[in-house]
Amino acid sequence: MSRRRPAPHPVPEGFVVLPPVSPFFAGLGKVYVRDPGDGSPPVYGVHVRPKHANRHGTGHGGFLATLVDTFMAAFVHHQRREIGRLWTLRLGIEYKRPAVMGAWLECHFGGIERDGNFVTVHCDLRIGDVVAARANAVFKVEDRAAGA
Repeated sequence: MSRRRPAPHPVPEGFVVLPPVSPFFAGLGKVYVRDPGDGSPPVYGVHVRPKHANRHGTGHGGFLATLVDTFMAAFVHHQRREIGRLWTLRLGIEYKRPAVMGAWLECHFGGIERDGNFVTVHCDLRIGDVVAARANAVFKVEDRAAGA
């Protein structure tokens, strides 16, 4: 008898594939975004796949940390168009629940604050209404050059 992987949850309505921004990002697999287009925060989504698993068969903590770091950086660019380059200075993550294989993970943002050349962002990774991880990051930022 062969083992079958659980079928992933369907991609919710309104999400579209986000083109990879780097070779590293492409390695995550298909990543999705739902942008309401009204200035409110986008929601990023991804399925937990076998390549993301730890030895227990759930989403590896390093994978979840990569997601929140990448999604928070994308959120900064989405919300603050004047920001050009940014670097992660600090990333904090609290793991709340395992991200089971096939689960649909969504990243929801709780705020963004700028203080000079530093931006702080907060987010939750959710499976439905359940918070799988809560994260925050501080980024060093450079504004885009005038006319660029």
